[in-house]
Amino acid sequence: MKKNHTKLKTIIIFTTCMLSIGWLDPASEKNEEGITLYNEEKFDEAISKFTDAQSFEPESTPLQFNIANTHYKKGKFPEAENSYKTAMKSDDVLLKAKGHYNMGNAMYKQGKLKESLDFYKESIKLAEETEDMKGDELDALREDAKYNHEFVQKKIEEMQKEQKERQEQEEQNNKNQEEQEDEDQKKDPKKQDEDKKDKKEQEQKEKEQDQKKQQQDEQEKQENNNKEQEQKQKPSPENNTEKPPLRPQEKKDMTKEEAERILEAMKQAEKSARDLQEKEDSSPTYGVLKDW
Repeated sequence: MKKNHTKLKTIIIFTTCMLSIGWLDPASEKNEEGITLYNEEKFDEAISKFTDAQSFEPESTPLQFNIANTHYKKGKFPEAENSYKTAMKSDDVLLKAKGHYNMGNAMYKQGKLKESLDFYKESIKLAEETEDMKGDELDALREDAKYNHEFVQKKIEEMQKEQKERQEQEEQNNKNQEEQEDEDQKKDPKKQDEDKKDKKEQEQKEKEQDQKKQQQDEQEKQENNNKEQEQKQKPSPENNTEKPPLRPQEKKDMTKEEAERILEAMKQAEKSARDLQEKEDSSPTYGVLKDW
């Protein structure tokens, strides 16, 4: 039994069926092409070749096994599961043992751990009961099936242990909470009275603070309203349109000399106006330039 491995082993084995069922050449050729493409990790093309081969041999369980292996490598485990079910109906005990082994792997990949154990057990049973087919390949298959069975069994036990620990922790937490609640209920009555008193004083203090703040807000609001009323009642300098009365102008008599100066000034102004008009009449006129 191998003990140093740390992960699940996977066996992907292809079977060439010419020796066991005597395939016709077209089916054998398509199968070989599919195997080559599989090894090159061209899984979609490999599936196509295996399917073409099935058109010549639709009941071939080895072809179903090859198709199942290809689905498995692509991560299409439900599809692989369906094909393995057909392959496990083979009359070839070795192929049937391999089909159960790989079916166990497909179940494990889907999280169906208990189901995978059943297929590993069946693979081990088939390998051990086949006394007339002793060989390295069969021995390796049996040992790997045992390893995978132990691996998954240990995984299940670890998961069950973790689940049990979580449940116990939850139960302990609930128990601690209940005990704390009981202790709170069983407190000293004096202590309970003190707690109630402190709580009441705190509530009263908060209430007084709220009332005080409310009074301050109302006082500020009233002061603002008073200021607004005063501003409205006080006349604005801009709105005061009243002007002081004009001072009456004193009446004064004009002398003869002042009248002569005014008359002379009027004559000079009239002469200047005539000269300016004559100058404008004699000036040439110019047209307006046109902008293009």
